[in-house]
Amino acid sequence: MASERSLPATLNALANEILQADGLAGVQVLANEQSGGERLHMLGMAGFPSSRSGSFFPLLMECKTRGADLRMLDAFESGEPVVISHRYAAIMSNPAWQPLHEFHRYPEWDAFASIPINVRHSTIGILNVFVKPGQEIDAEAVDFLASMADQAGLAIDYASLLEEERTAAHLEERQRLARDLHDSVVQQVFSMGMLTQTLKVLAGVEGIGYDPRVQSVANELGSISESVLKDLRGLVAKLRPSAIEGVGLGGALSRLAATTHRQTGVKFELHVDPQLDRINEGLGEDIYHVAAEAVHNVLKHSPADLVDVRCVVESGRVLLTVQDNGGPPARRLTDPVGDGHGMAFMRQRTMRWQGSFSVDWDFGNIGTVVRADVPFVLDEGEK
Repeated sequence: MASERSLPATLNALANEILQADGLAGVQVLANEQSGGERLHMLGMAGFPSSRSGSFFPLLMECKTRGADLRMLDAFESGEPVVISHRYAAIMSNPAWQPLHEFHRYPEWDAFASIPINVRHSTIGILNVFVKPGQEIDAEAVDFLASMADQAGLAIDYASLLEEERTAAHLEERQRLARDLHDSVVQQVFSMGMLTQTLKVLAGVEGIGYDPRVQSVANELGSISESVLKDLRGLVAKLRPSAIEGVGLGGALSRLAATTHRQTGVKFELHVDPQLDRINEGLGEDIYHVAAEAVHNVLKHSPADLVDVRCVVESGRVLLTVQDNGGPPARRLTDPVGDGHGMAFMRQRTMRWQGSFSVDWDFGNIGTVVRADVPFVLDEGEK
């Protein structure tokens, strides 16, 4: 089941297996592996109505607000098992637990145990068991439940490792595609461009065989091959696994500006906040690609000779602006107002971090400015 990338299916199956033990009325498996520790998710359950599993943790927090004694969180925070006798009666008679009364009402149970789920010396979840009336949780039962919690931890850890393996394989495949494109397709398109230049020279010679139509076709073919070559090189750059790896967001933006200036002559003014050296890698990667796409659009659609790239941290947010001096759309080489794939990708990368994205096509009659505003997320090491 874990190989099918369904951790809930795996833990639901485990919960149902645990429920087969004598005297158990219900089982819950909660973990924070999928949310970075901000909250517990019900990833496995047996004995209780499955339709309410998604709302369990918010209702639990509402009970906490009302003053309920959340002993399962004690187990999670301390890493030690918690066993409580006659817990059902105490919960059902306490108004603070009212939001979860319907959840816990059936099947009827009595004692309760919460066992921490540990992975690599860290507590990442809890195994809750609800015991039928007339049954007790002794030391032998706690040992059994601890072994089941270990199984849950193994399942969660295996799923995490499997996802890392798939991610590594995906990055390796992207690298291979980038190499293949660069070594074959890009080189062939480059050769086509060189042959087109030769054809233009030959077609421009007055004399036998001269045909102005050939000159026109050669010019058009040269423009097409140049555009395709630029797009292919951009695709190769995007296929590389990480633009900021080893250099950080500031280094990657500096490299983008230097490389673009070297290839096109367009000048850059770059301002990058030093705090961005501590940014989450995924967020930094997305900000970089938003900036790179904005620069690509300037080169493709604008006669601009200066691009201002600013990336700063203000009030806990990252503010990215990419502004050019190419004038309003009416003076541009191509009308860029249409919301194409590039705009959609920039918006998606911004919205992924609950940010905002906008484009001002006629900023002060000077040019276009692209803005992205996202929350500043620290790198795990900085946390």
